[in-house]
Amino acid sequence: MKKYLIILLLSIISCNTKSKLVTGIEYRIIKIDTIENIYLINAEKADISIKNTSIIKIASAKTSDKCKKSNLLKVNQIYKFNLESLYPKNFVSHNYLRGITYNGVFVPFEKNINFKRDLFITNDVEGLCFKN
Repeated sequence: MKKYLIILLLSIISCNTKSKLVTGIEYRIIKIDTIENIYLINAEKADISIKNTSIIKIASAKTSDKCKKSNLLKVNQIYKFNLESLYPKNFVSHNYLRGITYNGVFVPFEKNINFKRDLFITNDVEGLCFKN
């Protein structure tokens, strides 16, 4: 009986460890822009074969905190992000939504078809500072 209990505990621990290793998807920063009190970070998956075909927009509130130069987001660099969509859940009329409000600022969707019609946020970025 003790043998089965030990095997069960080891399998639970090994499953739990594996889930912690998966931390985000790699994105390449294309452009960093600003609107009022937010930063808009344009990015695409790092492993994409055709560049600039599936671009996402990540919003980050401006902060007064200073960031180390080594942690500052840079264009053409690759970072791992865990993203959360701000697109309204269960929204029926996808074609009529023109943008999303974040931090009190309306962020319009791009007319360019290469941009995903969504706005994302992440806990991996504070202002323009990448948190390891």
